[in-house]
Amino acid sequence: MLRAHFTKMLVATSIALASVGCAGSDRITNSTQRDLRPLAASGPSTTPTSFVSFATKTSPDGYITVTLSSALGQDTAGVNDTFMWSAHNNSPTLSISGVTLGSSWGDYCGGSCTPSTPTLISLGAGCAGQGASEIPPSAKFGAWCTPLTGVTLSPGETVSGTVTLRPGSGGPASYIVYSLYKDPVTGQQKGLAGEAAIHDSNPIAPAAVDEQLTGSASTGAPAVGANFDYNFQIKNAGPWGTFGGVTFTDVLPAGLTYVGYTAAAGITCSAVGQTVTCQIPDHINQNGQSSTLSLTVTAPSTVQQIVNTASVAFTSPQTDLNTANNTTTITVVSK
Repeated sequence: MLRAHFTKMLVATSIALASVGCAGSDRITNSTQRDLRPLAASGPSTTPTSFVSFATKTSPDGYITVTLSSALGQDTAGVNDTFMWSAHNNSPTLSISGVTLGSSWGDYCGGSCTPSTPTLISLGAGCAGQGASEIPPSAKFGAWCTPLTGVTLSPGETVSGTVTLRPGSGGPASYIVYSLYKDPVTGQQKGLAGEAAIHDSNPIAPAAVDEQLTGSASTGAPAVGANFDYNFQIKNAGPWGTFGGVTFTDVLPAGLTYVGYTAAAGITCSAVGQTVTCQIPDHINQNGQSSTLSLTVTAPSTVQQIVNTASVAFTSPQTDLNTANNTTTITVVSK
């Protein structure tokens, strides 16, 4: 039940420390106790020979230091990286028992995006995946790298685990590694309040994606002075997610009057003069996702040809694989 208790603490810590991106609201969960065995389906594990250490946390009593390292030191969407986390016994004379290693791993959107990421590539020897009830919604998956009862560390000894993952989008990560242990003097359980936990939110560099825009009109021959719609589809054709959102812009031709918009949940629009600008958030613009947007306008009071061009662009710097499909032009003739 210690892990169940810690999962509750972890969720609360995640809320306090990981209010980033579009991660969903974390919830209190109960963990399931079980034997820990490597996941056969996780694929082969090749542990790099060197790691870049970028975070450490020593418990207030000084007994345990948790360290988080990675092979690359800087994550990029779509690129595999292997992480190692460890718990070290700092005591020169005392052994520490019940030492466990746990973790949860989420990208910018964690479990809130579809598809959710990062992708688990492999787990190190002695590690096993956590059950769904043990993983906070800000993470895609979790791993334990010690037996249920923990291990005993002699003075100066270290236990470690590894996981290889592939981030699916740029933005702040939500990687949490932690250790539980027993006080070597009193036998009291420690770590349940996150005394030996690291929350890493270093930004993942975004990768190039193909953002696309298509459009049509509700009618090709709107009546003069009548309302009609421009219907647009914004799609992330992948292969990765976006970070920073996408901006849709439509400078309406003279003669048209902007009435309003309807859009997928999360999209917001505003108009200044003839320019309509809409923001498409990341959590509805991950790999393969598409969203719809309609602008309602009033046709001119005279018969004429109306040529309307709209475009999409990344709000924050990110490379587009094909800028030719970032614009769409719709032509109608009022009657």
